[in-house]
Amino acid sequence: MTDTLTVAHVSLAAYTAVYTGAAICDGAACGRIWMRGRDAAALLHRLSTNQIERLVPGQGTRTVLATPVGRIIDLLTVHRAEDGLLLVTSPGNGPAILRHLHKNIFFNDKVTLDDASASLGQLMVYGPQAVERLAGLGLPAEGLTSYAMAPAQWRAWPMYVAGCLPLCGGGVAIYAPPAALAELSETLADADVLPLDYDTFDVLRVEAGHGAFGRELSQEYIPLETNLRDAISFTKGCYVGQEIIARMESRGRLAKQLRGLRLPDGLPDGLALPAKLVARDEDDAGEITSIVESPRYGMIGLAYVRSAHAELGGRLEVDGAVAEVVALPFG
Repeated sequence: MTDTLTVAHVSLAAYTAVYTGAAICDGAACGRIWMRGRDAAALLHRLSTNQIERLVPGQGTRTVLATPVGRIIDLLTVHRAEDGLLLVTSPGNGPAILRHLHKNIFFNDKVTLDDASASLGQLMVYGPQAVERLAGLGLPAEGLTSYAMAPAQWRAWPMYVAGCLPLCGGGVAIYAPPAALAELSETLADADVLPLDYDTFDVLRVEAGHGAFGRELSQEYIPLETNLRDAISFTKGCYVGQEIIARMESRGRLAKQLRGLRLPDGLPDGLALPAKLVARDEDDAGEITSIVESPRYGMIGLAYVRSAHAELGGRLEVDGAVAEVVALPFG
């Protein structure tokens, strides 16, 4: 599937707020699933790439649901609560992941799955002042380690405060009933915390080098190629896809790698994604999966570049335009 590319409009105010202050982003499109029961952690442990069984209440991590040949089904954020695991899927992927988990429950597994996508909303606060702004409302966001989650209360509302994948150095997730988050959003807006729209978020995502579901995160790719080492345990027992991932790690050879691209000549007319990258000798060098226009860096993108052409500073071409290979994150 290809999409003809158009450059999205960016809110400079929201973009700047993420770098210098704080901005709020609605995460309602993500799926949220409660896994509970004696065997909940064991089930996710055997289905995904990271160490799940050792998580204790308050801790969290990222993990990849993989196919038997090590391809990415989805990248999950997992928070361990007192009464179970809260799984957060990629936007739009909640129903598919719920079905995937259901079909992998063995007859003697003590596991229940609860789709909480409607009852439990999600709000992300990004930026260097995110923790400070939430602390000013009495929400305990300071000191949270990566993906850790703590119960909290704001006004009459029970909620959870958690660390999330940051943009520009700060990121806090709030999980609460949608009515609570609507009230919280209004309060933050009154405190000059700006709303972060999808198009502006996408620019910041590419600058940070984070993959998006359906682009960099898909069954076309393997987690090691996607720079998801933090979501993989190389010491745990067997899990779906382990053989392929472990073999790639032990041999130290990746067919392709996620890289940043700068396009100094701008966007070629009529370009559709994914777009083929070629080397000067016209060798197939990979494909571009995301392109945005950044206020800081100009036209940039994410691409899976074949390892033979992935050297930083290398120059490739896309539809005749120059594409320079750079490290992630940008800047």
